[in-house]
Amino acid sequence: MALPSRSCYRDTGAAWVLAQNGEVPPNAVPAGYETNGQITYVARFVTTGGQLAPGKLFPPYRQAYSSYNGIEHSSYIYQVLTHPNQQELKWVPSNGNNLPTGALQAGGDYKSPLYIGRAPFQGGICCGKFEPTHNCVYLPWGGREHCVQNNFEVLCLTRICE
Repeated sequence: MALPSRSCYRDTGAAWVLAQNGEVPPNAVPAGYETNGQITYVARFVTTGGQLAPGKLFPPYRQAYSSYNGIEHSSYIYQVLTHPNQQELKWVPSNGNNLPTGALQAGGDYKSPLYIGRAPFQGGICCGKFEPTHNCVYLPWGGREHCVQNNFEVLCLTRICE
């Protein structure tokens, strides 16, 4: 599956912008930070398993990271979530299979939709995919996929969730 150069959420201002090799487009949405304090951004790409999976862009490594089937995947070609007014986005606390109102669907496969989630992990805040049917956020880190069932956040549009 090829990634389009740009795809938008209808009437929200949010858009996925095609980038590569560590590029960070204007208005990129911060996802969290690594252990060393460097900022990561919300990104997505198609994994080798064919899943359009949200995750994180770590510009110094020139790649985006997500996870699928227990493994951390990476890609030099990815899409970055952008929004011109990031006050319209909010990380909403969640746990288990609780899908907050206004959650942005960011991908999926033939089984289920995926949303953007993040959680404290290994001394930073790691961004990955929230799969409500699995009751957790999956985080890509250290070559593996890590499941966090509690104390995570889901990215939502504020004008829908408030």
